[in-house]
Amino acid sequence: MQRNTLLTSILAGALLLATAVPAAELGDIAVRSYIGQPLAADIELVQLAPDEVSALQVRLAQQDVYRGANITMNPALGSLHMAVVRRDGRQFLHLTTTRAIEAEYVHLFLELSAAGRQDVRAATVWLQADPNPAPPPLPAPTAAQAALLARA
Repeated sequence: MQRNTLLTSILAGALLLATAVPAAELGDIAVRSYIGQPLAADIELVQLAPDEVSALQVRLAQQDVYRGANITMNPALGSLHMAVVRRDGRQFLHLTTTRAIEAEYVHLFLELSAAGRQDVRAATVWLQADPNPAPPPLPAPTAAQAALLARA
């Protein structure tokens, strides 16, 4: 009798673990933009189960997730667009914003849903300064300089 109870407990635990298998995981992040520019980045989606490949949905997590982590959501994420793309037999989450990111990093909390499962994944996108920034605009000529140029 004790053996059956132990076996039942083990099977129940295994079933719980099987149903707790997480949705896709986030892999490497390739950033294609710099500080002061709209975000352009790809995050590899790894450990996708066959039933998740076509059904995977990703969205930015709600504000309360950020609050629960004591992290302020970057305002540029209000313009975040995400798309799951397939490249070279691998899945990526392509991220873009229309607003510039004025920070060295952006914390992302992403809600991944597929096959009846829903999980939140965290990622930090690190940005660098543009190695080839645009030259600063030339100052407008003063009235005296404009008068001199007009005489020439």
